[in-house]
Amino acid sequence: MKKLFPVLIFGVLLGFGFAKKKLTADSTASYIRYEMEHPLHDWDARSTASKCMIVYDEEASRIEAVAVSVPVKSFDSGNSNRDSHALEVLEALKYRNVTFTSTGISENAGQLSIQGNLTFHGVTHPIVIPAMKKTEGGQLKVEGRFEINMKDYEVSPPSLMGFRVKEKIRISFLMVFKLM
Repeated sequence: MKKLFPVLIFGVLLGFGFAKKKLTADSTASYIRYEMEHPLHDWDARSTASKCMIVYDEEASRIEAVAVSVPVKSFDSGNSNRDSHALEVLEALKYRNVTFTSTGISENAGQLSIQGNLTFHGVTHPIVIPAMKKTEGGQLKVEGRFEINMKDYEVSPPSLMGFRVKEKIRISFLMVFKLM
């Protein structure tokens, strides 16, 4: 029994120690996108430069924590003039990143409710982000969509040709993590 006890303790420690992993999203397959509306036209911009990390419990197949940071300057709308204007409006030299850190995650049949703090333009607000989690082909995919109001983050909606853009920004994302 004395010889078996260290083996049991080591086995238990191994089991608990390796069940949780820190995973980083694959930047070649992941993105964050925002969509804006203007009376004359709508547009979107996409970034593949986000850094997203999760704490993943392999045994329970559960995400326990999320942290995301995306450089404001990394969003590309396909129009350099529009992107330059966005950087001015968002004071990108002063507020370089948009960040999110989870405070709690609940899951029901692949539907996630991710509570946390979103920091945008130097202002932090609690937010709940709905998402879907799917595991396939050795990958964990988390996809979601939510809205924020620019004014809540002290951003004055820019105008074009005398018309202001709508205050709400729709944000969508896909984060892909390799499990193997």
